[in-house]
Amino acid sequence: MKKILDSIELFMLCFTVFVIPIHIKLSSISIGFLVLIALLKKENYSLFLSNFKNYKFWILVFPYILYWIGMIYTPAKHIKAGFQQIEIVSSLLVFPFIFISYSTNSIKNKIELINTALILGVLFSYFICLSIAIPKYISTKDFGILYYSRFSEVIKGPHHLSYHVIIAIIIIVLALFEKTPLLLTKRKYNGVKVILFVVCSVFLFQLSSKATILLYFLCMALIFGYTVIKRIIPLRIVLPIIFTVILLSAFLYSLPNVKMRFNKMFFTLSHKDEINYKSQESTALRLAAFEAGKSIIKENFWIGVGTGELGYALSRYYKHHDFQGAYIKYISPHNQFVRSFAMHGLPGFLSLVAIFVLLFFLALKHSNPLMFLWALIMLVLFNVEDMFGIQDGIVFFCFYTAYFVFNPKDCNVTLSQKSGIYS
Repeated sequence: MKKILDSIELFMLCFTVFVIPIHIKLSSISIGFLVLIALLKKENYSLFLSNFKNYKFWILVFPYILYWIGMIYTPAKHIKAGFQQIEIVSSLLVFPFIFISYSTNSIKNKIELINTALILGVLFSYFICLSIAIPKYISTKDFGILYYSRFSEVIKGPHHLSYHVIIAIIIIVLALFEKTPLLLTKRKYNGVKVILFVVCSVFLFQLSSKATILLYFLCMALIFGYTVIKRIIPLRIVLPIIFTVILLSAFLYSLPNVKMRFNKMFFTLSHKDEINYKSQESTALRLAAFEAGKSIIKENFWIGVGTGELGYALSRYYKHHDFQGAYIKYISPHNQFVRSFAMHGLPGFLSLVAIFVLLFFLALKHSNPLMFLWALIMLVLFNVEDMFGIQDGIVFFCFYTAYFVFNPKDCNVTLSQKSGIYS
């Protein structure tokens, strides 16, 4: 019976991570099955009880508890909005139990299958985007159809889709350098990994999400720098890869639509005194939301405004200060630290800090490069996105974060020690 449940559990985990980039609501089905499987495994009950004494469990779950506490002082007329927020962040509670259950799964090649499922999901989402965009481009000759929101709208917003693409790229590169396992582990498949890397990189730049493109450059620099310094693989292999990445990145960045978005961002940031807060330009909207969030935090430092009140508090601020663009667009803080601080005060902010301290601590303790880069990428994205405000953010974050926290050694595989690929 356990082998059957283990097989179903692994299939559902792979299905979940596969559909997250494609259609987040489909993951609700598999998540429900995963919870059921966790309850059907008799040996899990003792594990669940023991984890109630585990500080890692409480660090992951505490932000969810704050959402319920925040309902106590949410204005009565906004209770419904509060419960909607609690529903969105339920992954904070669910995934720790799912991956505590997964820790007893005895099937081999678990992480290889999960990592490969994510990459296949990203590739399939790219195929869907291309299948819609290319016919439109052929008929209209409008190059803009192949970029940003017009390119990804058939699936989801470009920023949200780019989360999954950047992690897929990191997994592929680390697998190429034998630091994270994939199903394609042998040297003869390195060409396939390079092709996958190029395809996913092009996809990322077509999405034109500024934050994830900057993260792309940062992570590539860290990975290649670490590889050269530690002499993980010979220079005769790593130098051509580095050269290819530099050329590819320079070419993709030079594309008009990508360059235009970065130029607008750099101009806005370098002319902060001239920002038009009535504008609906994306960087101006984000800065307006950040200013509103800071003001709300100052006025509600200790406990915040409550779980269901933040959106209304932001709208009042926009209206009072004539931030027309942000008011019309109903812009959220676009910063999860600001969002949690404004919503639940200092405890909300510290609860997020604790999660990242835990992730970095475990990554360094277990020498897990994928976990370290995951924590770094999420730390940056938490500063530019409301990761707990959308299903795409919270489900993806909770999936891999709970996975790493309760199974920190799973991804820590040096394949060269097993196969001698580069020896």
